[in-house]
Amino acid sequence: MVAGLMRLRTMVYMMGLLALAVVVGGSLEFRRLDLERARERALRFSPAEYARDLWDNRLPSVLQDAQPADQLIRLFNKDMQAAVTRGRTLGYSRVHAYLLSGRGRIAAVQNDGMLLDVLQEDPDPEVFLCVGQYISSNAIRDASGLVDVSAFSDTMKFNRISAEINRIVVQEVIRPFLDRAPQVGATVDFVGAAEVAEDATAKVPFGGRQQADGTQDSWHLLKVVPVRLELVSVTQQERQ
Repeated sequence: MVAGLMRLRTMVYMMGLLALAVVVGGSLEFRRLDLERARERALRFSPAEYARDLWDNRLPSVLQDAQPADQLIRLFNKDMQAAVTRGRTLGYSRVHAYLLSGRGRIAAVQNDGMLLDVLQEDPDPEVFLCVGQYISSNAIRDASGLVDVSAFSDTMKFNRISAEINRIVVQEVIRPFLDRAPQVGATVDFVGAAEVAEDATAKVPFGGRQQADGTQDSWHLLKVVPVRLELVSVTQQERQ
């Protein structure tokens, strides 16, 4: 009788161990498959394709929410804390990204950009429009709010998205714009993105003089990476 009970307990114990092994083994197998799938997704990920899809299919819908550049510049100059609430921020960074749109007069043309006078009440330029053949900026990626850094375990891939977006900007926005040979005095409509540090205007406002040597560094300028650019004809200005 006692021997029979012991055999029964042993069988129950063995069955329990077997069931546990099946559960644990299954969980490990599922985890292994998940890791393999994650690795496959990582290998398949193409920053160029991601940037192309963002540019063509997702970015246009958020451009309509771009903030007026003149209003933002005034806010940066007078109340940076209020301006911070209008930007997008990655983590605990003190640099914030903004989508903005506006119209400005070309005050100067340089190798890597143009100085724009945006504020009607200020004859000096406030914006440096990046129109060089190389752009190094995360402004569009971050200001769009369309790319979630937490979705990327590899920060290199996250950063390469910006590089691919900037490549599109140079090829499809900047070069066609420069082909029209914009000159000083011309008017430009723009939609773009900017990165602004919280202390950017602590000493000198955007549009304020930093030096008196007549170079880009003469003024404290808001750097804007363009998404849309259009030269405004005299006829268009008269109609408006």
